Amino acid sequence: MHVEKFEKSAVGHMLQHYNRMTMNFGNKEIDTMRSALNYNLAPKRSMDDFSYYKQRLSQVKCQNRKDVKTLCDWIITLPKQKFTEEHEHKFFQAAYDFMMKRYGENNVVSAWVHKDEAGQSHLHFAFIPICLDRKKHIEKVSAKEVITRNNLRVIHKEMADHMERVFGRDMGILWTYVNTLDKKS
Repeated sequence: MHVEKFEKSAVGHMLQHYNRMTMNFGNKEIDTMRSALNYNLAPKRSMDDFSYYKQRLSQVKCQNRKDVKTLCDWIITLPKQKFTEEHEHKFFQAAYDFMMKRYGENNVVSAWVHKDEAGQSHLHFAFIPICLDRKKHIEKVSAKEVITRNNLRVIHKEMADHMERVFGRDMGILWTYVNTLDKKS
């Protein structure tokens, strides 16, 4: 699992990448013959992801600066274990449920599972980082307040615990995270 934050200027491009609306991919490891296997776990809406993103942004306070991060994307990779198609879907649904409860269903823009890239299948959980402005008691966009250092320290353990409750066993999330950190050292 890792998170990325995006400014408004990158959101359209990222949403096109998630739902494969463009055929001009920068990532050469996408097998377009397998793109039909991708699926979105986010709620079905009467509008496309970008329109929903703009609508939700219009409902909250958002500073009008170019450097404001208005979209975050948690990338959650399927652990390297043998998964049946059913268990793989259950894994991603459980990951989606955990993230949706954490960040709020209204803030979820999309949750695409990619099965068409080289390597393991993974989920792009894209959401608008919205929190409560404590002084004004209104919702506001603030990636800095939503994705804090403490949040980054605890989320892997919390996700691992959630998956253990769902599957009844350790799914290897912490092991994957620790090994990723070891490789960066």
